[in-house]
Amino acid sequence: MRRFADCHMHTVLCGHADHTIEEMVATLEASTLAGGIVTEHLPLPKHVDEARTVSMHRYKLPSYVATLQALRERSPLGENLVIGAEADWRDVDPDWTVRSVESARACGVEVVLGSVHMLGDWAFDDPNRVEEWDLRDVEEVWEQYFSEWCKAASSGLFEVMSHPDLPKKFGHVPPDPRGYYEEAARVAGEAGVLCEVSTAGLRKACKELYPAPLFLAQLARRGVSFTISSDAHNRNEIGYRFQDAADALLAVGITRQAFPKGEGRIDWLPLL
Repeated sequence: MRRFADCHMHTVLCGHADHTIEEMVATLEASTLAGGIVTEHLPLPKHVDEARTVSMHRYKLPSYVATLQALRERSPLGENLVIGAEADWRDVDPDWTVRSVESARACGVEVVLGSVHMLGDWAFDDPNRVEEWDLRDVEEVWEQYFSEWCKAASSGLFEVMSHPDLPKKFGHVPPDPRGYYEEAARVAGEAGVLCEVSTAGLRKACKELYPAPLFLAQLARRGVSFTISSDAHNRNEIGYRFQDAADALLAVGITRQAFPKGEGRIDWLPLL
């Protein structure tokens, strides 16, 4: 029996993943998963990613969508192979984010994940820039991050908010983050946006799911529904430790996974 859907996966097009669209889809098809969403990083402005090491080239977006459409036509997964993208909320230029998402949807992207990876032009989750954390106040970073995360979550641009407490990736957590969790959960609940439970954190220095248990409990209390995601950048990471994600959701009273298909359609997959 196929269980779960992996709602966050990347390909070589982003410049920092290992496998092609075709290889990622083939691995998904051969897995025990019910389906998934390929969610390549939408193009960032040239001055931010000139070498294209963290996002796809703008001119590759139409062919990315066309390739997934062609694969879906002959895939045993059928409509359970969903065409997605991950968009960066640009705090310095939110209008740019709006245009980026509109362009993606016009090309045929069905589901857009919202993420905050950058504060200004500092990619705080980039391993190549981790030393900049030594120059920052952790509390101030978290305050700025969650301020922007809440703006993104309430923008109406995204179906899903990804890795909600990403600043903890390298282990940087303020003494008491509960206030950030409570406000973010309130905003997400009022906005009706999905949040992902990402097992990627289990592969990082923080060694825990995104979101943290207390944050997950707050989101659940506010009526938020959840996807499950690996944030795979390698085909071997697809479906990574999804039972751990399911167990965390069950522990806060959530018994089903959201599997968004676009245009407001959501399949609900039982966790039990």
